[in-house]
Amino acid sequence: MSQIKELIELIKKNPECIVHTQSTDKINLDIPDDLIEFYEYTNGVSLFPDKPYGIEIVGKSKLISTNQFLYPKNDVIWEELENDVTNDWFLIAKSDELSQYISLDLTNDKFGKCYDSFYDTHGEEGMSQIVAKNFTQLLASLYKSKGLSWFWLESDFKNLGDAFD
Repeated sequence: MSQIKELIELIKKNPECIVHTQSTDKINLDIPDDLIEFYEYTNGVSLFPDKPYGIEIVGKSKLISTNQFLYPKNDVIWEELENDVTNDWFLIAKSDELSQYISLDLTNDKFGKCYDSFYDTHGEEGMSQIVAKNFTQLLASLYKSKGLSWFWLESDFKNLGDAFD
């Protein structure tokens, strides 16, 4: 059994989490293999929604540009900057109540890495910490934290660098 399948089975067994029903929605993006597999079994999960740091792994239809999600076009602030690397960062996890978002990088050179995209610091050089090397690592770490903290802010978290390194 793959690591993604094992994680989903573990999450399904936990009464504090919700595994969302599969969807036939199509994704018109080149996404990492582990995320493709994740979406074969589910259309997102809610990890510990009743805990202080509960978070949702978004379903297929919500896998959109983080810039577009945070700064919708009807918002005067939003504008897609030509050749801006953050245009290829996609929302993979969110906790709207805490303004905490996690982006998945779909650029060729950093494909699959996940970044802290806290609302106030999203896309800022030096403030876009790499929180996971891939989606599988992200899902495992979020589940392991049990909704009690942001794992990348814990003292034992091994620094993986910044998105702009």
